[in-house]
Amino acid sequence: MNPQKNQESSQLLHDLQTEVSAESAPLLRFILNNASVIATAAIIFLLALGGTGIWRRHAAQKNDEATQALTRIMLTYKGADRIKALQNLSAPDAIKFSVYFALGQSALENGDYAIAARAYADAAAADREGVLGLTAALGEAGALLKAEKYSDALNLLQELYAKIKPTSQTIQLRQMLAEAAAMAGKTDLAAQTYQALANDLPGLEGAYFRTRATALGEKPAPDSAGSEGK
Repeated sequence: MNPQKNQESSQLLHDLQTEVSAESAPLLRFILNNASVIATAAIIFLLALGGTGIWRRHAAQKNDEATQALTRIMLTYKGADRIKALQNLSAPDAIKFSVYFALGQSALENGDYAIAARAYADAAAADREGVLGLTAALGEAGALLKAEKYSDALNLLQELYAKIKPTSQTIQLRQMLAEAAAMAGKTDLAAQTYQALANDLPGLEGAYFRTRATALGEKPAPDSAGSEGK
């Protein structure tokens, strides 16, 4: 080691120690003895921060590019060509729901019910706890009904109904559940669900569901029977 360098370091340490308290001296000695290590760690930390910023900008750019590609596909293509383009679109996590939902909608419109059901299921998985995820799950159930997979649709709707909180979509879900039950041959369940809807909804909407329940064999509620007998 260079004697002159050691002498300069010792002198620097002595000068600094005269300016600090006795309690701070050990910390100062550690900093001076490990200055190169500390400097290296600081550089790595700054590089990591810079890399994070670069990654965020890169991710934002990828999201914008994918969003533009999705918009272009929806405006430019139709039918099977749109479905193929959406299936081939590589989407970052931030817009995967939009891509899956667009694929489900496009496939449903094109009569490709199996593709639609799968796409809606993927969209629902991308937003498991959100309202958008529930909307996608209802889309999956609708596609299963279109594909005449009535039991699968009924099972999905029953699972959804068992775990969701009351929302503006609850009525739609219960109506779909009743229809799926009727199509799956579960007439008792269908009639009970229609009657429950009739009891909860006033006016023409309730009357429609009451008629459906009666047609499937559910007896009208006493107040409904009394009003109808008047």
